Amino acid sequence: MKIKLLAAALFAVIPSAFAADNCPATPKDKWLRAEEIQSRLESRGYEVRRIKREGGCFEVYAKKDGKRVDAYVSPADGAIVKEKVKPS
Repeated sequence: MKIKLLAAALFAVIPSAFAADNCPATPKDKWLRAEEIQSRLESRGYEVRRIKREGGCFEVYAKKDGKRVDAYVSPADGAIVKEKVKPS
């Protein structure tokens, strides 16, 4: 039982740690605003549902081409660092 709980905790932490390692270290006062991230993604065809700060990245929940997308976005320039497309 303890092993299953430990494994579940590790799997919950690993994705955000992976994304945080890939976002450039940017001082918080140099981060783009969430509205700017949303605007940049919408100009690329994303329908943004939610944006939140996650470690050193923005985590964005959106739709594109009818599919759900979870993306980690660099706060420095709005570049997508990691993207996971899910079936609708």
